[in-house]
Amino acid sequence: MEFKHLNDLLMKEVYSLDRAHKSSLLIEVLRKVAHHHYNNCQPYQNFCKKRRFNYDKWQQIEELPYLPASIFKDALLLSIPENKIFRTISSSATTSGRSSRIALDKETSRRQSKCFNKVVLNRLGNKRRKFIVIDTPESVGRNRQVTARSSTIRSLLFCAGKTHTCLEEIDGKFNLDDDKFDKLLLEAENAKEEIIIFGFTYILYSVVVRKLLEKKMKYKLKGSKIIHIGGWKKLESEKVSPKKLIADCSDVFGVNKGDVVDFYGFTEQSGMIYPTCEAGVRHVPIWGEVVVRDQLSLNPMRIGEEGLLQFITPIQTSYPGHSVLTEDVGCITGIDDCSCGRKGKTFKVLGRAKQAEIRGCGDIMAEKFA
Repeated sequence: MEFKHLNDLLMKEVYSLDRAHKSSLLIEVLRKVAHHHYNNCQPYQNFCKKRRFNYDKWQQIEELPYLPASIFKDALLLSIPENKIFRTISSSATTSGRSSRIALDKETSRRQSKCFNKVVLNRLGNKRRKFIVIDTPESVGRNRQVTARSSTIRSLLFCAGKTHTCLEEIDGKFNLDDDKFDKLLLEAENAKEEIIIFGFTYILYSVVVRKLLEKKMKYKLKGSKIIHIGGWKKLESEKVSPKKLIADCSDVFGVNKGDVVDFYGFTEQSGMIYPTCEAGVRHVPIWGEVVVRDQLSLNPMRIGEEGLLQFITPIQTSYPGHSVLTEDVGCITGIDDCSCGRKGKTFKVLGRAKQAEIRGCGDIMAEKFA
């Protein structure tokens, strides 16, 4: 199936449209994509019928039905024939021991890569740089079925000049190759080279930053970017806040605080990424939207009010992941008014919902899905 309107939308600049111009374009594309999923994914069609959703009459983004993220742990949902599956991606297992799985065809995979790349380049710039990955060599390997972790790392390598890994996994534990890491950073410092250091949030801080602080080691890597992605649960239990992580990274690597970038994304909408901007908030690109919903009533919330984050995007056409209610809590911080100059809604991720609330929402939605 051709998705010309969707492909046309993806040709535009990432944050170029204000709310008034973006909304009508996005809804037009979402109508076509939602119809595609309705016609080609029977479980999704059943879900929509239960909700009595009328595709011809909806006018607002908030009206679009949403699937709970937990649904993707229960079934591999498809809007394409099985023989068109190009790759499957699995999330890391949660406390429930279950992983989310999504299936991509070649078209969706290319589209996701394009969207991801445009957002990353907008935040990091077009210059290829030395890329230091705080992970193992295996994480940059290539397999047909990949983990969300390796998929994330590999998706960033397009902006790398040369890639280096600095971790070894021994008996299930990560160890930093201190000599290699120090040599790479000193080379960059002496050459006044702007590099990229990437790590998953907990690994970056616990394995690298904390060790450098303890040894009182500091580098001067002005203009370099420190990128991290992943949950905060472990660090928060150790009294490490986002503000402290930014300050400590800025201190040990010698970069501006605005160059410590926190990427947020989730497997169920692979390809969508939300980096913190220079002002410390996250922007929604023109091919997506975010809605905050009350944790009990699931009604939309206003700017500044906390609730569950729902993300909407038409870029996934191989599975019905175009409207997903996550288990993350956040709030909208503004619309078209960020000091960094980018248009669109801005939001913050504040943490995970309580387990009782997650189960309640998931159970209710699962009943409607059947």
